Amino acid sequence: MERDSISALYENSMGGLFVTIACALALVFGFPDPDLNGPKYLWGVIFLCLMLFRLLDTLYWHRNLRHTNFQTSGPKSRFVVSVLITSILWMTYALVLIQSVDLLELTTLIIVLSSLAGGGATVLSGNMMLSVTYSVLMIAPLSVMMVLSDDRNQNILGVLGLFFAVVLALGSIRAANFTRNAIMLKNQNADLVESMEEKNKEISEANSALESKVQDRTREIFALSNIDPLTGLFNRTAFSTSLSKILANCEAQGGSFALLFIDLDGFKAINDTQGHGVGDKVLFAIAQRLILFSKGPDHICRWGGDEFIIVIEDIDSDGAILFGRDLIKSLSQSIQIDLNKLTVGATIGVAMYPEHGNDESELISLADTAMYIQKEEEKSDVRVFSVDMRKSQLREQQLKEGLALALQNHEFHLVYQSVIDNQTNEVSFCEVLLRWELNGELVPPHEFIPIAEQYGLIHEIGEWVLMTACAESKNWCFGDKVDISVNVSVPQLLRNDFIGIVREALFSSGFPATRLHLEITESVFANNTEVMFARIKELRSLGIKVSVDDFGTGFSSLSQLQKMSADIVKIDRSFIASMNEGGQAIIQATQYMAKQLGYSVVAEGVETKQQADELSDIGIGCSQGYYFSYPMTIDKLAQWHQDYKQGKRNDLT
Repeated sequence: MERDSISALYENSMGGLFVTIACALALVFGFPDPDLNGPKYLWGVIFLCLMLFRLLDTLYWHRNLRHTNFQTSGPKSRFVVSVLITSILWMTYALVLIQSVDLLELTTLIIVLSSLAGGGATVLSGNMMLSVTYSVLMIAPLSVMMVLSDDRNQNILGVLGLFFAVVLALGSIRAANFTRNAIMLKNQNADLVESMEEKNKEISEANSALESKVQDRTREIFALSNIDPLTGLFNRTAFSTSLSKILANCEAQGGSFALLFIDLDGFKAINDTQGHGVGDKVLFAIAQRLILFSKGPDHICRWGGDEFIIVIEDIDSDGAILFGRDLIKSLSQSIQIDLNKLTVGATIGVAMYPEHGNDESELISLADTAMYIQKEEEKSDVRVFSVDMRKSQLREQQLKEGLALALQNHEFHLVYQSVIDNQTNEVSFCEVLLRWELNGELVPPHEFIPIAEQYGLIHEIGEWVLMTACAESKNWCFGDKVDISVNVSVPQLLRNDFIGIVREALFSSGFPATRLHLEITESVFANNTEVMFARIKELRSLGIKVSVDDFGTGFSSLSQLQKMSADIVKIDRSFIASMNEGGQAIIQATQYMAKQLGYSVVAEGVETKQQADELSDIGIGCSQGYYFSYPMTIDKLAQWHQDYKQGKRNDLT
């Protein structure tokens, strides 16, 4: 505030200085008097020197200190002292000359001093003490002298001067207060403006920070909802949106593209043996290689698990195959993870737009189908979707939908094929086989069972087969002398509730566990053998017999067979059909091995008397096949049994 007061003094002083100089020159030279000219000229020189100093000081302030945060002590001292000296010089001039000048000059002097004093009350309002002192010094001493004078006219003027001095002093105080309040208000306004600017700056910074956070959070939300955190590729959601845009662009511009569905070969083994941490690193490395083959981030994604998708625009099917094989070659190169070199392969299915479809979901499904079929036949290669695959896909979809309703629609029924004891020619047991009639068509088991397993329908179907077989054969034509054998799939056996389902089937039907056989294929050895062996051990503890079906075509080894402790080994029909082409040696070896392990042996697929006789001569315990009996419903089984005992074969089917 003091800086503003000093600034007010200097800002207002320039005009006043020129007026003061003019008044001084007018008094010195306007009333020549030979007796007084000397003192006047001396006073005038001193006064002009003081005015020159004040002018230079004012100019210095304007050029160097104005609008700066100057130190107040120097300028204030110079201004106050110079103004006080100015008032003292005027007071001296008046007091010295009052007795020597005529009335006109005295009147002029009084007018000049009164005017300067009045002007000073305003010009010097930036400093109250200076303003009051200046006004009083300019008027009061001269007024006192005139009051004390013997001249009545001067007495009157003196009284008026004193009164005017008091009025000027009060006016100076009011003017100073007004100026001080104005400066205070100005500073308050400046502080308010500064505060508002600071607040606005803070608000602006807060808005910028908030906007930055919103942008960061938006990016985070986008990444969480659209980016696969492991590989950094688009996830399903983001890629589906991107693929829709690619489709729209190609449709508008008449373009085409190939969609490659990539499934890694051998990744599951790495994940299971090396752990998920290593598996994640492998997936990341694979993603980095795939990026090199991609047009951009919107043309590639991790579809899920070890499956990826790449879109290649403006390419035909032959080019897509070549591209896919180059891709497989790159992906099959070893990956360095810590100290290990790991290798995976890839199988790729291709769907073409617009040749195969114009819907993103359909194209992905078709490419997936092509990949799946290629993987079934030969891994680590590329296959383009075809019309035959479409038919296969539609057939699979039809069967899947039909299987879901088959139990509800009572479309399943059981048939039984007798297994004959080669020594007694009596029925040893009957294998239970499932049949499904869909819209008048008898669907082969080899076609619908894999679909039931793939889509998780096998559990409900398998439970129905087990329950129905036990119930139907509880009081059948064979009495309690013939067992039944029910096929069980690997997914069923792996279920934690499987033993409970078997117990329930036996309990609800009253069928004895000792008459129940459960057949499992050799593929059981490709899965979690410890769980499998534990299930088999628990089943045998109930009195249930366990058979290994299709022996010789799968994954079993002697050590696994010994550890499993099954009851029956069923030799696959392919060896029976090739008995004259080396199959007999395998049958004999199987018979010898089974005998050493304490297993019974059943030969499947016996279709001729010669085969039956040779198997009996080798020592095979039981035979099964069309030579003895076709699979038949339980109501036909009694008639077949009567015919069989009378020496008739296959009269009823």
